[in-house]
Amino acid sequence: MDAATAELLVPLTDSRRAHTIAVGRKVERVAHLVPELLRAEVVTAAYLHDVGYGYPATGFHPLDGAELLAARGYSSTVCHLVAFHSASTVEADVRGIPQETLDQFTMSTDVPGLDIASDLVWWADMTTGPTGETLTLDERLADIRVRYPEGTLVRTAIDRAEPLLRGAVQRASGSM
Repeated sequence: MDAATAELLVPLTDSRRAHTIAVGRKVERVAHLVPELLRAEVVTAAYLHDVGYGYPATGFHPLDGAELLAARGYSSTVCHLVAFHSASTVEADVRGIPQETLDQFTMSTDVPGLDIASDLVWWADMTTGPTGETLTLDERLADIRVRYPEGTLVRTAIDRAEPLLRGAVQRASGSM
């Protein structure tokens, strides 16, 4: 992790920062699975996937993070991976955030390796606990469900997103 990335993580809580760093380290270990041109981008996005929590503008961290990174000149690939990590579109829908709000960060699906890059970020996020510990997907989902009771926005979103999350984790695991 470079100094600029570390500096952006300063406003995060200690536990959120530990989670984010662990996600970045996981993706660093498997970045060789994406085309060479995307390797640095996917690693950067993994380290910064939750940066929006430290810079709340809208209160929706994937969007806040992507907007912050775009304003600071990060690539469209990094912004895309941050904006759309871990089924964020499902949570955006639950929150009533129009799809068009995230569309500014959409990249063409024709970018070679973008799908696996996205899956790797989702896999690392969904197999890393809130303080950086390694969990199975089932353990991570259970932890989220304990922390966010039924009826809350996050719980509703995670329940709806579970099939998408499982698919990404399975695809990423299968590629390793």
